[in-house]
Amino acid sequence: KGPKPIKQRPLDRTDYLYLACNSVVESVFTFHLMRRMWVSPNVGRRWDELGFLNGPLALWLLILFNDMFYAPCHRALHHPVLYKWIHKHHHRVAYPERGNVDARNEHPVEQMIAMALWYSAMLLTTQIVGMHAAVVGAHLAVMTIFACFNHTGCDLKLKFFGLEFQVRAHEMHHRR
Repeated sequence: KGPKPIKQRPLDRTDYLYLACNSVVESVFTFHLMRRMWVSPNVGRRWDELGFLNGPLALWLLILFNDMFYAPCHRALHHPVLYKWIHKHHHRVAYPERGNVDARNEHPVEQMIAMALWYSAMLLTTQIVGMHAAVVGAHLAVMTIFACFNHTGCDLKLKFFGLEFQVRAHEMHHRR
């Protein structure tokens, strides 16, 4: 017979509304990042300005700071009051498998909080080691890929320079 198939909750009107709102939030945020990259004296834009500090180290710090800021925020979103009004929507999917759709299907307030924390991580990294514009693009790509994998049935596990990423941990988190 094989394993019992997992019933996935179909998307409803609220899901589509939140996904649409989050698309607008992400677009505005991305344009704001592009403007910041264009005007900041701490962001290199020419390829000859790319070095170890404002390249690979900046990317590693950006991932680290973003996670350091978001992890306690995510924990706070599990407080009963915040969970009920903000984070519960994201957890209506017990077995995330639709990739980017399940990853982005969160309350718009949660999306805006995450973007503000991401921006704060970028500002901090830029102040410490500078940043090349390519790092912002690389970080967006890394975060999108990891968020997609976190919301699929794939079991991906990576470790690099003290940072660990594991899909199974996030999948188990959704089941709680």
